[in-house]
Amino acid sequence: MDGEANLVGLPQPKRVSLSESVADTIAEAIATRIILPNERIVETSLVEKLGVSRVPVREALKVLHAQGIISGGGHKGYRVAAFEPGITQQIMEVRLSLETFMLRDAIENWREGNGSPAVLQKPIDMMVASALSGSLRNSLIADLEFHRAIRHAANNPIVGTLWDTIARHVLIVFNFERFRDEDLKASARQHEQFRDWIVGEVAKPSTPFKEIQEALENHMLLIARKKTGDVSIAS
Repeated sequence: MDGEANLVGLPQPKRVSLSESVADTIAEAIATRIILPNERIVETSLVEKLGVSRVPVREALKVLHAQGIISGGGHKGYRVAAFEPGITQQIMEVRLSLETFMLRDAIENWREGNGSPAVLQKPIDMMVASALSGSLRNSLIADLEFHRAIRHAANNPIVGTLWDTIARHVLIVFNFERFRDEDLKASARQHEQFRDWIVGEVAKPSTPFKEIQEALENHMLLIARKKTGDVSIAS
């Protein structure tokens, strides 16, 4: 038909590959300290424990190596990156920058009636359930899903794609003692408070970019400031 693109032969969207799923599992294991910083990663052990073939495990390790989550390679094998303070600082700086743009766009979309901040309730419910069961792993994943919900609501493909590339780093940093509250219930409350702030901003005609950045930084560093004093991502 005139005006319509010929879609014959259009490649079908790819589902998440097994290797990406394995990479996520390894990242979760690093985040929850099942695999420790500087610990050697044994490919054969992963194959046995995960119940998958060598190929997706090998591909997953290559992805994590390219992202800087593990180091080494070749005949020497891989080790978990140390995630020293300088690297952690860089991750937090990039995260703050990307998530400020995402939150700005999400709030604006919600103001215009494109979706609702109610999507943030599901990951908060996951945090509450995780606190009741005492599952740190599920709490960390729920935290990431809270911010992923903002990522999708922003509908900003460029910033969203960039955020996706550091999502595993963010998951790992979540569990650093400096940024984690040992009380999982407190984590849920903190996200409820941040959700309430977002809802309040959606009801306003506009929010200055600087205020969004400050609110997000306060949310990200709430625990660190309680433990170590007045710290800043940009410091």
